[in-house]
Amino acid sequence: MSKPDFALPCPKFEPSADFSQCKSYAEPEDEREVGFCKRSDEYKCVSIIPKSLHLSQSSVNDYLTCHHLFWLKQIKGVQVKDEFKSAPLKMGTMWDKALQRYLGDLTIDMPAEIDKVQIDEFSLAKVKGLFKAYKQLEIHVEEGGQLQAAINMPITFDNTWGDGSKLELNVTGFYDRKYSNYFVENKFTSKPDNYLDPYFINSQVGTYFLADPSLDYCIMELARVPQLKSTGKYKEESADELMERIYQDAISRPSFYFIGYSAVNHTYGKKFHRSEFDLEELKSRYVHIFREIFDAGIYNGWYKNDRVCNNVLPGIQCDMVGICKNGDNFNQAMYEIREKKVKF
Repeated sequence: MSKPDFALPCPKFEPSADFSQCKSYAEPEDEREVGFCKRSDEYKCVSIIPKSLHLSQSSVNDYLTCHHLFWLKQIKGVQVKDEFKSAPLKMGTMWDKALQRYLGDLTIDMPAEIDKVQIDEFSLAKVKGLFKAYKQLEIHVEEGGQLQAAINMPITFDNTWGDGSKLELNVTGFYDRKYSNYFVENKFTSKPDNYLDPYFINSQVGTYFLADPSLDYCIMELARVPQLKSTGKYKEESADELMERIYQDAISRPSFYFIGYSAVNHTYGKKFHRSEFDLEELKSRYVHIFREIFDAGIYNGWYKNDRVCNNVLPGIQCDMVGICKNGDNFNQAMYEIREKKVKF
């Protein structure tokens, strides 16, 4: 990023000694990022007019969901502490970490990951039981896949600034597993049907296709979250007993838990081809998102979309709704400001 233009209003703006920038401005480690604020209660600098924007695919989805959600997470840097995240999110994290370690990332310390998110023992039992079945079924994984391969996709606009420099949006993310001509995404979900229609996964999967023209298809590996309850005759069962019951259920009907399971090939998943996604429309969407975020920064257009507070994902409440209800004041025991990656 070129030298920042401090042109937007900020009530905490204090000019440096030479009036070149704000006293609290911190230069980002990644030059494509908008700069940070040194104040402990702030995250991004809100006074900069960005000539480029560095967004993850998930942050773009935040903006599409609710402008205020984007503002809280991406501008104010607010995030839920790991221990306060929902049980479904914790289970999804554990599934991802277990798979990555099993497939070769030995840097992952599972006991440390479990301790970090403070997942309850019965939720953990669901992950352990299904993962035990995954290994017992000897699910085949093609060798040569790159785990957590980075996405770094610049989108340059036709428009330019007065100095002739191009506007640029940089979209980032990670493939769960990437090969030379296809990629694999893993989901641990109670509603696998949500991932079986290209229209509803276009934002993520389409972006991943857009980032690499050599990719021909994607495989969505969908594992269903076990719904067995510890009620009735099982009301006194331990977490270990629940894990074993889930394991036995999963190996007795693997196609229910592992969507698209093939007993012949020992594989599972749903294949989607590149041609099933409208990539030109998606690229155009990113261009408009940049313009809208730019305008929102100038006009403070971070308004709330209360229609999605209780359904930010199908059947899931937004984890920021309590902050919005309290006038953007947040409980510091439950929330924290994200780490700022700045130059020193």
